[in-house]
Amino acid sequence: MQRALLSSALCLCVLLAPAAQGRDLPPGCNAPGGLTRTGVVDHVNDGDTVRLEDGTRVRLIGLDTPEIHWGRDEAEPYAREARRALEEILDTHDDRVILQPDTEARDPHGRTLAHLFTPDGHPIAALLLDRGLATALTIPPNDRHLECYRTAEARARAAREGLWSLPRHQVFQAEELPRDATGFRRVEGKVTRIGESRRAHWINLDEGAVALRIDKADMGYFPGLDPESLEGKRVQGRGSVYTHRGQPRMRIHHPADLEILEDAGD
Repeated sequence: MQRALLSSALCLCVLLAPAAQGRDLPPGCNAPGGLTRTGVVDHVNDGDTVRLEDGTRVRLIGLDTPEIHWGRDEAEPYAREARRALEEILDTHDDRVILQPDTEARDPHGRTLAHLFTPDGHPIAALLLDRGLATALTIPPNDRHLECYRTAEARARAAREGLWSLPRHQVFQAEELPRDATGFRRVEGKVTRIGESRRAHWINLDEGAVALRIDKADMGYFPGLDPESLEGKRVQGRGSVYTHRGQPRMRIHHPADLEILEDAGD
C-alpha cells in the first residue's frame, strides 16, 4: 500500500487537530498523520463510496451505510440521507479530501480502501456515524481509528438518532430474531454450544437459535480467546446476518463485534 501511495504525485503529511463541526468529535478522533494523499471527489455513489476526479473508486473504511438500489430506484432507510450528508460535507470543502491508507489497499471489488478526512482534519466516517447515518464496520486488519468510529456510533445510538431509531437496529434476543432476518443486526443470547468445522468456530446461542461464526483464519485478531471458554456465558454479537438451512448466522470479524455480557451463574 505504501509503495503504491509513494508513487502518487499527491502525497503529503498532515498533522492537523480536528476542530469542532456541529459538536465536538468523540475521544480518539485524531487528524490523519503519516503518509496520506489528497484528492477531489467528483461523484458520490452512496454514503460510503465515492469516485475521485482521476477515476479512483474509494470505499471508506470504518463504516457501512444503507444501500441504494439504483436499478430499482429503491433505497434502504436512511440510505439517501447518508448520501446527501456526505455530499454536503464534501461540498463545504469544495469536494477536496485527504485519503489515509490502512493495512489493505483494496477491497474484494477492486476499490481503493481509505479513511477519508476533510482538509481541516475531520474524519468523515465519524461525522456520518455521529449522525446515526451509518453503522461502524471493522474488517481486520483495517482497524485504524477504531475507537473514534465506535465512540461516534455509540453517541448516536444512545440518542436513538437515525438508524438507531429503527426497530431492526435494536438488540434482539437470539430466540426472537426472525428466521429470515438479513442485514445488520445486534443479537444477544446465552452460549449453549461451541461447534467447530474445518474453517470456523461456531458459537451457538440459545440452543442454536442463532450461530455466530469466527473463521479460523481470523483467530489471530482475537488474541487470548478460547471459543470453548464462552460456553455458558451471555454474549452480544453484531454484524450482517444471513440464513443457512433455516438458521440465522452472523460472521464475527473483530473482537469489537463480540461482547461478553456475563458469565454463567452471574
